[in-house]
Amino acid sequence: MDIQAEKIELAKLILSTNDAGLINKIKSLFKDKEEDWWNELPLSVKQGINESLEQANRGEFISYDEVKREVNALLKK
Repeated sequence: MDIQAEKIELAKLILSTNDAGLINKIKSLFKDKEEDWWNELPLSVKQGINESLEQANRGEFISYDEVKREVNALLKK
């Protein structure tokens, strides 16, 4: 079945139902598809994430294992 036929079949199913819950679920599928969480982030958060990625790409980071070692050393004092 081609995409147009699928869309027509889906439209028929939607038009024939009186189940408000089902309609709301279908609507939420479309809404979720349209939203991009990145666009919802504040500019300062986006800038922080991008800066962190650039630092990581340059090798300017401490591994998780190293952080654990440093924290453990501080806690033992």
